Formats: sequence, structure tokens, C-alpha cells
Amino acid sequence: MNRSLKRLRSALLAVLFTVIGTHAFAQNSLTITDGQSAGLASETLSVLMDADDSVEGFVLAITFDSALLSVSDIVAGSATLAASAELIVPETLPGGFTLGVVVDATAPFDGQEISAGTDLQIAAFTLTPQTIVTTDTQSAVEFSDGVLNNPPLSNLLVQNGQSIDASNGLGLNNGTMTLLPPPPDSMRIESTEFDSDSSGAARVLLSNSSGAVQGFVLAVAHDSAVVTLQGITLGDETLAAGAELVVSEVYSSGGTLGVVLDFESPFEGQSIPTGDDNHIASFTYSSNSVIENPDPSVFTSVDLVDNQLGSPLLDNVIVVSGLSISPSLEGGTLELLGITIPVNDTAFYIGQRDFPETGTSGGLGFPGQEIEFCFFYSDPNDNIQGVQMAVCYDDLILIEGTFTIEGSIADELGAEFVNYQIDNDDNDGDGRELVAGILMDALPPFENQQLPSTVEPLMIACVQAEVDSGAACGDSFSIDFCDGINGNGMVPINNLVVIEYQSVQSFERFGATYEIIPVPAFQRGDCNTDTKVDLADAATVIALQFQGYEVGCLDACDANDDSVINLADSVYLLNFLFKFGPTPPAPGPYTPGADPTEDDLDCTLPASCN
Repeated sequence: MNRSLKRLRSALLAVLFTVIGTHAFAQNSLTITDGQSAGLASETLSVLMDADDSVEGFVLAITFDSALLSVSDIVAGSATLAASAELIVPETLPGGFTLGVVVDATAPFDGQEISAGTDLQIAAFTLTPQTIVTTDTQSAVEFSDGVLNNPPLSNLLVQNGQSIDASNGLGLNNGTMTLLPPPPDSMRIESTEFDSDSSGAARVLLSNSSGAVQGFVLAVAHDSAVVTLQGITLGDETLAAGAELVVSEVYSSGGTLGVVLDFESPFEGQSIPTGDDNHIASFTYSSNSVIENPDPSVFTSVDLVDNQLGSPLLDNVIVVSGLSISPSLEGGTLELLGITIPVNDTAFYIGQRDFPETGTSGGLGFPGQEIEFCFFYSDPNDNIQGVQMAVCYDDLILIEGTFTIEGSIADELGAEFVNYQIDNDDNDGDGRELVAGILMDALPPFENQQLPSTVEPLMIACVQAEVDSGAACGDSFSIDFCDGINGNGMVPINNLVVIEYQSVQSFERFGATYEIIPVPAFQRGDCNTDTKVDLADAATVIALQFQGYEVGCLDACDANDDSVINLADSVYLLNFLFKFGPTPPAPGPYTPGADPTEDDLDCTLPASCN
């Protein structure tokens, strides 16, 4: 038993002395660590030193295949820095680099050294692939004596004032840089959600392993029936890189963004570094309609699309090392959330100017007729600081310059901001529209004037319109309050009132409907509208003027077509009938027709469509 313990003790001591001896008398050597890189991503390698004595300096001369690799950031390693090396001279050369270090190079020559040890990092350098490989490719990174610099340098250590190189025992262990095919670069749109009465930004994220990105193009499509693109902004990584050329375009169904990072001198090479989910841009959207709880959320997609947007049509690409690369594309989803809207007792109305007294909203209209309709509000409980109106219509052409608050309560109280847009274009994708805003107090001294609370509708504005000349007899057309329209602009406008500085959109709105009738036809001089022009018509003109007799068509009584009904019209008819006087002007006394003269005389003859 004792003999076995002695043998075990002797074996342990032998192992211990072997380990101590190996550490204390290790061979001097230099080793280049291995590295690998996917795509064009950079990789930092180290030079490690084993030294059996303190080192006063060293020289490195390292080569590689410059067709595959380039070097940068040649720096002292942690052991060299810890020794406070005073002279560090890196030099980049074709096909490699050199690095010379003297630890104690300046007075007062304190004798600092790199202490003996193993795996001491004395230098580090960064290698960057110069090409994208399609299969795993190994490239040697080697210590090369007598090749680099002039005069040519060899790899060596300085110990006790003596140079130690490969010829007298310095071991040189080369490294390998393995180049890997890059994983596919990808762009994706990050899904997001926002309240349907506000806006939200969808981020575009780039994962680029093939290399630093010098520029990119984005083309993002959306459903224009559901959302509107409000704007495009640069993402965090693009801003951090300092993009110098930015070109964005917003379309009804999408948007494009082109970015060049380094576009202007002095051409400092800024780029977006390799990484996952780099935030390169944001596309901000608003909902075209407000979703009220408890209605469910609305989901709509936003997609990166090629060859659909821009002029010329654009593809989604990134630029790496001057080459265009088409990344994989992944769209996202916008969730438009329902909101709780407080119900308000405000109401909007469209009607004729006498609407508050008569309740007449719409009426009759014939092709080419000019009509006026007005806007009214009521709110029995709240004063109103401003109104925003969005109106859609058909079979009408609104007349530019005729939208006015003149004669309204808004005019009486001195509204300080009034603006509107008229869009009569049927072919712009959103029909005919009027958007208008009235803000009562918009200018100093800000006296807080407001529209008063009212039970009865009060007029706030009117506008002139003309019925389309091609409107079909017997049809009807409507003028309605329509949310989410944009006039001639890009911003969706909803109907709302401002009460106590809050936007209120949930209230009743009442539009107007007009029926299309034929253009009124009459016979000039047929004042009693019995389809004949004779002595009875001259008598009817006199009765109309002096006895208050009512007729159905004032235009017919205007026998001389001077736009005035007076005794001259009766005399004109008598001369025509009995003294060979001139024939009454068009449409004449024989065949019914339209009045070619614009005047204020009405013709309210019953009309029906054939």
C-alpha cells in the first residue's frame, strides 16, 4: 500500500515539474489567429506572442492575397499597450503590412519591456474581403521575411538587446482567413399599429451581411383606399451615417426613397455598417377613416415592390462596394385601431340660404343653371372655436372664388382664418370635393372669439355652383359631408368642430339633394302661359305690374328682353300684334325655348323629363 502511494506521489510531482518547466522555458514564437468573414464584413485578427524572456521590441511583416483581402486599423495589442510602448510604426504595403515597435524609445529610458509570457496580444489588424465568394474560401495570412518594405524586413523579437528571428529559433505560426458566402441581404417593413384618428410610422429595416451599404432605393406600396402616405423620413442608421443625397416621392398608392450616403466632396466614404435590422427609413401613414369602437381594427398591408412605383419604375436595391444588390423583400401590416369618440350634439347642414326659416335643403336644378347652397351649424350647448368641412358632390361644378362667409355668423363675429380648396376633377381618383376651414381666432390679440351655441341652424358660409351641362334629366345629385377627402392636396380632411381646443368629429351631418329638370322653356310674350301670344298677354303684363297678379314665368312677360318687367313690355306686345312692330326676341312668340339672356327673372313653369 505504501509503495503504491509513493509511486502516485512521484507521478504527480513529475507532471507538476513538467508543466512548470514548459511554462518557464517556452520557445519564442509568434502566431496569427484565424478569422472568418461572411460577405464583405470585416474581421479583426491578432498577433500573439510566446516569450521566454522580456521583450524590448519587435517587427512584424505579414502578407496576404490582396485580390481577396485588404488591411486596415493596424494597432498595438493589449500587451504592447500595457508596457506603454513609445514607438509604434505601422505601414500598409501592397499585399501586406509591417509593424515596428520599440517599447522604450525615448528619454529618460526607464527600461520598460513586455514581460515574458504566453498568448500575449502584441498587435491587431482588420481584414476586409474585397469580393463576395459563393463557396467557403480560405486565404493564408502569413509571416513573410525579406519581402515587405525597403529595405525588406523580417519578423523578429528583441530580447536583452539581441534580435531573435526564424534563423535562430523564433517560431512563426501563420493564420487563415476564411471567406464565407454572405447570407442573403434582406429588407423588411416592421408591422405597426396606431389609432385610426392619428398616424403611425412603419420602419424599414435592413439586414446587410454582404458589406457596408453606400446607398439604397426603396419603393413601398399601400392600399390607397385604406391609408394615405403622409411622409417619408430617414431611419436612425441612415441619419447616423450622414446621408448626403436624399430623394423621396409620395404617390397616391405608395412612396419611393433614394439615398446616397457619400455624394459630396471630400468623399469620406460614409456608409451603413453591416448588421441586422438596421433602421434605414420610416414611412408614416394615416387612416382614411375613423374606426369607432366597438368596430374591429382594420388591417392593411404595406409592401416593398419592384417595378411599380417611380418614373422610371424603381426596384428595391442596396449598393455595396459600388455594386447593386437586390435583397429579399418582406412586407408589413398596419393595424388601424378603433377609438372611442364622444357623441356631440353639434350638427352640420347643407341647404338654401333660407334653410333656417323654410327647412329647404335641396331643390330643382336644370343643366347649366347656377345655384347657391350654404352651410349651417347648430349646437345647443357649446361655443365653437373653428369648423372644418369636407364636402363631396356630383353633377356640379363649383365656381372658384365664390366660397364666402359674407352675411354669415362667422362674418359677423370676424372669423380670422378662412381657406378652402375646390376640386372639380372627376378623374383624379377621388371625385369632386370641397374642403374648407374656418378658425374664429387666429391672429393677435387673440380675443377668443367663438361661434355661439345655438338651437336654430346658423349660416357659416355659402358657395356658388353650376349644374353640369350634361346632367341627365330625371336624375338627382347630392351634396354631402364626406370624411377623409383631400381636395387638391394630400392630407385627408374630416368634418369636425373645435370645442375647448379639442377636435370633435362625432356628430350628425345633413346633406342636400337636387333633382335634374329640363332647361325651362317658354314663348317670349306668353305672359299668361297659355301657349299663345295675344292681347290677353298684354293685359297680364299690366295686371302683374299694377295689381300684383302672379305668373309662372317672368321671363315670358319680358317681351322686349331687357331683363325688366314694366309697362314697356305691354306696349311692345301691342306694337307686335297690331302695328307691325318687331317680333319678341328669342326664343320668340311661336316655339318654346330656353332664355339666351342671363338675368334675374325666373321661370318656374312645371317641367317633366321626356
